[in-house]
Amino acid sequence: MTLLRYSPFHRLPRHLVPVGVLALCLLLTYCVCVLLGLSARARDEARFENLVQSTSDRIQRRLDTYIALLQGTEGLFATQQEVTPQEFSAYVRLFDLQAQYPGIQGLGFTRRFSREERPQVEHRARTTLGLPGFHAWPEVPGDELHSITLLEPRDMRNLAAMGYNMYSEPIRQEAMARARDTGDPALTGKVTLKQEIREDKQAGFLLYLPVYRGGHVPATLEERRELLEGFVYCPFRADDLLNGIFGAERHPRVAFQLYDGLEVDEARLMHRSHPEALAYEPMFTTTTTLLVAGRPWTLTFSSLPAFDATATRPMVLLPFTGLGVLVSLGFFLMMLAQVRARGDAERSADGLRVALAERARVEEQLREADRRKDDFLAMLAHELRNPLAPVLTAVQLMESKQRAGLGTEREREVVERQVHHMRRLVDDLLDVSRVTRGKIQLRTHPMDLVASVGRAVEAARPFAESREHTLRVELPDGPVWTEADPVRVVQIFTNLLHNAAKYSEPGGRITLTLVREGGEAVVRVADTGTGIPAEALPHLFEPFMQVARTLDRAQGGLGLGLTLVRQLVEMHGGRVEAASEGVGKGSVFTVRLPLLPEERVPVVPVVAPAGQEVSTRGRRVLVVDDNVDAAELLGEVLQMDGHRVTVVHDGVAALEHLGAEAPDVVFLDIGLPGMDGYEVARRIRERSGGAGPRLVAVTGYGQASDRQRSREAGFDAHLVKPVELEQVRELVADAGAGGSGASTLN
Repeated sequence: MTLLRYSPFHRLPRHLVPVGVLALCLLLTYCVCVLLGLSARARDEARFENLVQSTSDRIQRRLDTYIALLQGTEGLFATQQEVTPQEFSAYVRLFDLQAQYPGIQGLGFTRRFSREERPQVEHRARTTLGLPGFHAWPEVPGDELHSITLLEPRDMRNLAAMGYNMYSEPIRQEAMARARDTGDPALTGKVTLKQEIREDKQAGFLLYLPVYRGGHVPATLEERRELLEGFVYCPFRADDLLNGIFGAERHPRVAFQLYDGLEVDEARLMHRSHPEALAYEPMFTTTTTLLVAGRPWTLTFSSLPAFDATATRPMVLLPFTGLGVLVSLGFFLMMLAQVRARGDAERSADGLRVALAERARVEEQLREADRRKDDFLAMLAHELRNPLAPVLTAVQLMESKQRAGLGTEREREVVERQVHHMRRLVDDLLDVSRVTRGKIQLRTHPMDLVASVGRAVEAARPFAESREHTLRVELPDGPVWTEADPVRVVQIFTNLLHNAAKYSEPGGRITLTLVREGGEAVVRVADTGTGIPAEALPHLFEPFMQVARTLDRAQGGLGLGLTLVRQLVEMHGGRVEAASEGVGKGSVFTVRLPLLPEERVPVVPVVAPAGQEVSTRGRRVLVVDDNVDAAELLGEVLQMDGHRVTVVHDGVAALEHLGAEAPDVVFLDIGLPGMDGYEVARRIRERSGGAGPRLVAVTGYGQASDRQRSREAGFDAHLVKPVELEQVRELVADAGAGGSGASTLN
């Protein structure tokens, strides 16, 4: 999908895009619902307005019909000199007013006469018109009278109005004057008809049409006033009229109120179509005006429940609203899924990039490790061949000198020196391996760091002086106490001093300082040597790392000294740092070790007991080793010390010799053919019931597990090849002093 790419939300934070889409969809749904609601209401309003217009038109048409009726009646009076009551009654019966013109109270004629003509008009009505009690009423000032002389049908209501001078009442008078002056029909305002002789009175009104002498409307106002004979008129009861128009409706849908004039005033109310609708809250209302025979009427309309029930309700929009909300939620969930999928894809891509970068880094590390391995193997071969070459040359030279009867002291020193060098190489390899695998164990106790640093300086001084360096040492006056392994501490600083001397040109300066800084003892070894490039500093303490290695290998070594220094320092809870300003500017190595708390500082320094001189003459020694040269040489050395030595080369021969003679000391190689040294030792202990001679393991295996296995097999001491002759002599001497009880397994 590409919705996110081309959507208007691409500038939003990605996690807000689904929310934005949801908000937009909901807003769109709301707008559409509002438009639909407005459209539906507009349709309903149009229907309501049509009903209002229809109602107004029906009222207007009905009144127009009555006006036409009056105009026909006016023609009757215009065409005849005198209309008798019988003729008028017959004329009115022709129209069947009650059936054809519902709501009309009657059809009548009011004659105009002066006050002087009043007696004559009253007499004629009593004698000719059949109205015995006729008289003009009420008595009001004024010369012009307009009394009702004809009014059909002659029912009780209409008879009550006979003789009434309509010109005596202002509302009627205003309509009559307007009709007289215009010659047009004129409608009165709201009045109470004189026919209202019962309790159920209604609002009423009258419709007048003037009758002029000559049968036509005079041209001028003065002529119309002069020639006016009277008025034909219709009295109406408003409720009867409008109920007659709308009463037949079975399901009326609008209610209306009719007010006289232009004001909606309860005092002007003429008709209320549905009084019960007052308690109903309609959906639609409106107001309109009708002009009937020169008189304005105000109509107020309101919708009835029958109409409102067919109107569009908000509930009708609920399905669409629900659909819109569902669609909005669908878009929201779709966008949310897309955003999450894109986020997951980007995270996967990031993870893949990280994995590829990590893989590239690991591959580079593997290539670097492989290169270092190859360099190390080449370097190891070089370092091992270097001492072997002078050893081989010295041996050949010693053979030549012996035939010539010359001394071989110098050659012996060369061999011894090169063998010690090879031993240091192997020891460094073993130490690094032990520390890396956690196999080395520190023998820590409170010790004076000043004394250990002094021993390291003395050990390194010959090498420094051989390269013509100046070695300067700055130590505090008093002791500096720390918890450490003295042997390893000497090893740390001897390596640093050797390193400084190795990488300094002849005639350089080496400075060692020891100070207290806070809760730490700080030893700095500074030199004026070749320095360290900045890019090499982070890798300086890694195994096999040597700066600027060249083919001549002038410095020698395996590149393990600094690795061993760091590991031993960290095992003591300290840290080591290297600093250099660059190539040719020397370097500074700083070792920080925690000081011993004041409460743990010894009051009296611990002094090792002096060695006890023990005679080493006359011991019986058995040497067991499958390496014939090593066994014969060790036996020769012990024989020169005055011991009786037997040399055998396998375990079976060793056990046979023990059966013939009981030696004081047995030097037993572990890696014997057939029966190994462990099995030989166990059998020796079984024969002697746990006692017997001192058993010394002589092997190339020097791990802690190897020493533990030797102890379990019954060995009293464990020597790692190549052995120091002084250790051999001490073990022989101890065997004479304490037998097998003195153990030097460590």
